[in-house]
Amino acid sequence: MFDNIFGGIGKGCASHPWEVIVGVLTVTACMLTIDKTADPSLSDGPNSLPHSTKIVDDESHAIDVIFMTLIRCIAVLYCYYQFNNLRQLDSKYVLGIAAMFTVFSSFVFSTIVIHYLNGDLKDAMFLFLLVLLVNLKKASLLAQFALSGCSQTEVINNISKGMSLLGPSFSLDSIVCSLVISVGMLSGVQRLETLCMFTCMSFIVNYVVIMSFYPACLSLVLDLLRGGDENGMPFSGDRSQITAICNDHKTDPITQRVKVIMSVGVMIVHAQSRWALSGMETETDNMLGIQVTKFAVYNETEENTHRSVHNSIVHWMASGADHIVILILLLSMIVWFWFFGDRDDIAHTLAQVNKQSVNTSGNSVHALETQKNIQHRESQTDNRKPSVYTSNKMVQTENVDSSIVLEDNNVEIRTFDECLDVYKTQKSAEQLNDEEVLMLVKSNHIKPYMLEKCVNNPERGVGLRRKIIAAESNLAEALIQLPYIGYDYSKVLGTNCENVIGYVAVPVGVAGPLLVDDVFYQVPMATTEGCLVASTNRGCRALTLCGGVITRVVDDGMTRGPVVRFSSVTTASEAKIWMDNPENFKIIKSAFDSTSRFARLTKLLVRIAGRHLFIRFTASTGDAMGMNMLSKGTEKSLKIIGEYFPDMEVLSLSGNFCSDKKPAAVNWIEGRGKYVVSEAIVPAKVVTEVLKTTVAALVDVNISKNLMGSAIAGSIGGNNAHAANVVTAVYIATGQDPAQNVASSNCMTLMEAFGDDLYVSCTMPSVEIGTVGGGTSLPGQSACLEMLGVRGANSQSPGANAKRLARILCATVLAGELSLMSALTAGHLVKSHMTHNRSAPSIQNLDSEPCESTRQIKHCVS
Repeated sequence: MFDNIFGGIGKGCASHPWEVIVGVLTVTACMLTIDKTADPSLSDGPNSLPHSTKIVDDESHAIDVIFMTLIRCIAVLYCYYQFNNLRQLDSKYVLGIAAMFTVFSSFVFSTIVIHYLNGDLKDAMFLFLLVLLVNLKKASLLAQFALSGCSQTEVINNISKGMSLLGPSFSLDSIVCSLVISVGMLSGVQRLETLCMFTCMSFIVNYVVIMSFYPACLSLVLDLLRGGDENGMPFSGDRSQITAICNDHKTDPITQRVKVIMSVGVMIVHAQSRWALSGMETETDNMLGIQVTKFAVYNETEENTHRSVHNSIVHWMASGADHIVILILLLSMIVWFWFFGDRDDIAHTLAQVNKQSVNTSGNSVHALETQKNIQHRESQTDNRKPSVYTSNKMVQTENVDSSIVLEDNNVEIRTFDECLDVYKTQKSAEQLNDEEVLMLVKSNHIKPYMLEKCVNNPERGVGLRRKIIAAESNLAEALIQLPYIGYDYSKVLGTNCENVIGYVAVPVGVAGPLLVDDVFYQVPMATTEGCLVASTNRGCRALTLCGGVITRVVDDGMTRGPVVRFSSVTTASEAKIWMDNPENFKIIKSAFDSTSRFARLTKLLVRIAGRHLFIRFTASTGDAMGMNMLSKGTEKSLKIIGEYFPDMEVLSLSGNFCSDKKPAAVNWIEGRGKYVVSEAIVPAKVVTEVLKTTVAALVDVNISKNLMGSAIAGSIGGNNAHAANVVTAVYIATGQDPAQNVASSNCMTLMEAFGDDLYVSCTMPSVEIGTVGGGTSLPGQSACLEMLGVRGANSQSPGANAKRLARILCATVLAGELSLMSALTAGHLVKSHMTHNRSAPSIQNLDSEPCESTRQIKHCVS
């Protein structure tokens, strides 16, 4: 309920920024123009107050000084702590926007309110800064939410969403802080009471600003910066990640209950204190005016004393001791922040640099061994904990043979029998050190492929396997260059890879923004081929300028094609006719569908070769690519068919009629996976200015190359320029099976004149793709899927995420085709590759400057 309330407040303020801003400023102006009648008893005249109120007791003054000095010191330290927390935000742009609006506006409005109450801001300044810094982090998160919107409508919705996430906890925090600080108004220390009252007023004003004025300003400023463009790009961040951050800042239910109970308790304290003082109304009446006047008189007296000729330096230092302490503390904080505040970050950076330098060094054998010995001693304290990633565990590069090398002279290696007894007793090698584990591996009591499970530490198991490989095959120098520290192998084991010895990092570039079906995407591409991302990015720019790409999925069905054999052609023919019967298809479908919640058999394609039958099962598989589902369902269906034809022999679950990871006309004709088409109409102006060619030239080259050339080559599904480039790069980035680019790259690129403009389309009948299973669950690949908004399964419409990813892929292929064909038409291909895909000396050897197409590509990348 509260989420909806605060979301509505945020949406209302963001939707009507001018009304909110003008309303707040009008109320403020009214407060400034109110003519308050002065109370004669509070005038500054010499006879306005009794003589006793002008003489400040020395003991009370000393208590005030002590209390105020402590309060100010705590405020300064807390402000420093909060500022350090704020520095952890990634975007200084976000922090700047939040600070500019919240700090400035809250300061101005609080000043006006306290001035309206005849207050003095000099004593309240430190706690006022504390109030602002308490709420600045939430204001920064709301700014991040607003900046993640691509259009003004999305900005308004994002502000509403941010307010619904942060509003309840922010409101509760403001209530609790106000009530707790107001307890100081009951302390009996006059200056502290005034301070607390001013601070509570600052909390209230700051809350009103962030809940109304601040979201309105955010919406208005972003609208002005975007210039009314409804199809712009987000200024900062990804909304899904920011939502996760905001959810982390939401108050948990237990904390909420504690705060509510504490608030009730503080309110009871206030009520009892007010009732206890109800008989002393004459003394406490108009407390604010009396306190403020007392301090005004005291300050005036103090100023006169300071101006006195008889005032000595010693007396000045004694009376201003609290200011001196605060000044020293502030200077100390500034010096610490300027010279020492980043020491931890610098140390961390140096550690990372040192780690990289050790990784790339092939000659520091003894240094690596010494470092590993230190790590081993640390890891023995708790082998269950994952390894510390800031240190480097590399293979032992010498003497790893039958003569065991001690990792530490102070560590005694147990005998073989003792190690074996520990392993068999505990059913684990977790308590054995590395050399003892290697001893058991050498004796075949531990299989090398089971190392991760035996030591109950995936990364340690990978390190041990590297030692074994280095010793057996003399690969120590090679393995030094292969990293393995810092990877979450728990997501790999038993799923993606076996006998792991490390990982290979592939650069991931981004092409975009690409407008696909009225939605902007930044497409991740993992590749080591220079110019590929730059060229695709240029195509994305051209397609976005012309209004984007339209895509459709016209068919969806993964396939599995087993081969079975019968006793004769007669029996095989009868089985084919039986399976082609719609009534019998229902029997097969029932068996197939019972094996999965998502796999649904849609059709059978049966072909006969002598007494062999090749049966192509086609089924939809939700958001998974679906090969495992098809295998399981096919196996169950073959058992049902075997009940009707007992002499049927299943030769292979896959008879290459699928056809998987092999060029095949059946995939080109019948389709496999997602059957996707995409199209765009590119204006002649964009073709000329962005692609540096003409419509007629593009159409001519496309016919000659992609249609005639592919026919001469006898290509199956290869009527395109380089669809496989884009498909493979996106597949690697998003965790697909790279080998399936064979069929997934089947593509026909067509170009034709459309009046003066260019019509271009890509038809891809066999896109084998999914958003769950396989490598899609790995951290990096999952992040790339999140970039496209298709991570995981779609709970509301199973299969929607996989189809959406297929449409994005087809649109990206279209962008790559358009850019490469334009480069070929203009004769820019070789020069572009020499610029983007060669070393610096090669570029320097070029006789001519980079071509205009290359400059355009560079501009798109930047």
